Amino acid sequence: MKKQDDLSVGGALFLSVIFAIMAILSYNSDESGNPIAIIPAIGVIVGLVMALNAKSKASDRKARKEQQDIFAQTLDYDDCFGNGDLKLYFNSQKQDVTVCATTNEGRNTQVVRDFSVTETVKTDSYIVSYDATHNKILRIKNNNGNIMLKEFNLNYTLKKWDVVMKKSTPAVKAYNDYAFITDDVNEFVAIVTPTSMHLHRYSDIVSITYEENGNDMYNKSLGGAVVGGLLFGGVGAIVGSNTAKAVKNKKIERMSIKILLKSTSDPTILLEIFKAGKDRAILETKNTADKFFYEGLMKEVTGIKDIFSIIIDIVDKSSASQNQQISVSTSNSIADELTKLVQLKDAGVLTEEEFQAQKAKLLQ
Repeated sequence: MKKQDDLSVGGALFLSVIFAIMAILSYNSDESGNPIAIIPAIGVIVGLVMALNAKSKASDRKARKEQQDIFAQTLDYDDCFGNGDLKLYFNSQKQDVTVCATTNEGRNTQVVRDFSVTETVKTDSYIVSYDATHNKILRIKNNNGNIMLKEFNLNYTLKKWDVVMKKSTPAVKAYNDYAFITDDVNEFVAIVTPTSMHLHRYSDIVSITYEENGNDMYNKSLGGAVVGGLLFGGVGAIVGSNTAKAVKNKKIERMSIKILLKSTSDPTILLEIFKAGKDRAILETKNTADKFFYEGLMKEVTGIKDIFSIIIDIVDKSSASQNQQISVSTSNSIADELTKLVQLKDAGVLTEEEFQAQKAKLLQ
């Protein structure tokens, strides 16, 4: 989730009008030349500059959109995704995707072959497209008109795991600057970050932890209870008076999610949700704008938390089922051996003492 700081042209002009009224009122109430009276006048100038800047940005967006529209007319495609800055055009018959990135002056294009789109999502800074047929993932970004494209092929890892792929409908979701592809049938999860891609079996996930300013706020692990709780559940969650008060007075420097794996070489995946100094200053929820932004981030944290909490539940349920099957199998095996011992005793092969001794061994 990006913090929106830009005003529209209308918003900037409205701000200028407010400052102009303040300047007139200040002048009429004090004509002595009080320096404080000039502050609203400065505000008018700032507002006009912001309006001109907003108009320039709107004009740039319009120019890029027009370039995309002109380019789209030259293509044969049946689906598309994106906006004027970056757009993907899919052709299901040819099984390819054409990527177009624009600037005010021109555009760049790139074609990816053998790609049949399943689902496409937008993160804060890039587009992720998934092809379940070819097991491919595309991560694409417009970098000042240059196409930054990374293709990930899942087949090598899936073959290494000896996975026989079953027909499924994977889910693709985006939260913050990350995309998540989950396949509940074949039980694997792909995590696409701005710098890499992680592919893991559900059974590789040990725990999910949400940290705020270095303190654990939520943790769920295999076979364990949930520790802590998030402040916000879904979008419509109700915040109690005590919790609301705590949220109102928070100072947030860092928000992160840690995913612990069954691996000593690469045990943790760290997902940075917010970090002060990286993009902006510390979030102080006593400020209305920061509070709304923090609540928006928490909804994204909840979305990621829910994905991996469900994965952990699936693994726990599978483990319990396997343990039950082993227990039943063991019980059946003991019953079969006891039946054989009884038959041997009835046939006179075993004495009563020998029968009781063998029976005691089986039941240990």
